Amino acid sequence: MQNRRSLAIWGDGAVGCGLAVTLSPLREIILVGPPGSGRGIVDVVSRGAYPGTATVSKVESTDRISADDSIIAVKAYHLESVSGPASESSHGACICVCNGMGLERHWPGPPGRIEPVVLTAGFRTAGRLSVETFPGSVVAGAEGGAPSVFHGSPIPLRTVEDLEPVRWAKWIVNSTINPLGAITGLANDMLLESGLEECMELLYSELVSAVPVESREEAGGESLSMLRELMLSSSNMCSMLQDVQAGRMTEIDYLTGLAADDPTTERPACKCVTGLVRALGRRG
Repeated sequence: MQNRRSLAIWGDGAVGCGLAVTLSPLREIILVGPPGSGRGIVDVVSRGAYPGTATVSKVESTDRISADDSIIAVKAYHLESVSGPASESSHGACICVCNGMGLERHWPGPPGRIEPVVLTAGFRTAGRLSVETFPGSVVAGAEGGAPSVFHGSPIPLRTVEDLEPVRWAKWIVNSTINPLGAITGLANDMLLESGLEECMELLYSELVSAVPVESREEAGGESLSMLRELMLSSSNMCSMLQDVQAGRMTEIDYLTGLAADDPTTERPACKCVTGLVRALGRRG
């Protein structure tokens, strides 16, 4: 009987733990945490949309790590320190599921070595190495290595010829929902009920205008579909709200902040919510 291929998941937070459980029937999982996070054989528990328990090898990012493929599932602001070692640890695909755009500046060469993937499933920390999961999908480029990594997972896989419009669509969605969730403390499906529709529409229109012209129309349509699904059926608390509640940095600079800080165009709604989230981050 052949040994299963190994998969190093860089990031032991909610997303990393959720992916460890969903992919453990297919791969031998190496779960990589930061220095001091612990080593050994551990159980990771997932509840909700993708329930299960995975027994994985837990290591730290300073260890010598070697795997057939790797997934980067860290906060965008940790990419600069993680992407190099993650790329070097993988003999095959190196896949990035991080939120935001502008991530490429933190990816080591050669171009194309790190492969972005859009993950719309929701993940919420439920304890150390424990996560609650919410329905969604994985969208990957048809020509990359990601489809073979995610094929057979309980998270539905969709492949596309051009991933960029889908990446921008997810950026629009995250840049709309995440700051409003962080500011109000509301779950995704409570935002519209709370009288924020006009605010969301204004923010959304500014964000669409920030998408490159060649991706704008497709990204706009795709993002509306994503938003409707989240607004109506996801009780998840967005990752930015979880960060604020835990006293962590937020990813606002890679989301709404990209549009707010663009010197070529005034986007007052984006600047307003970005400023509020940055102020929340300074409270601690």
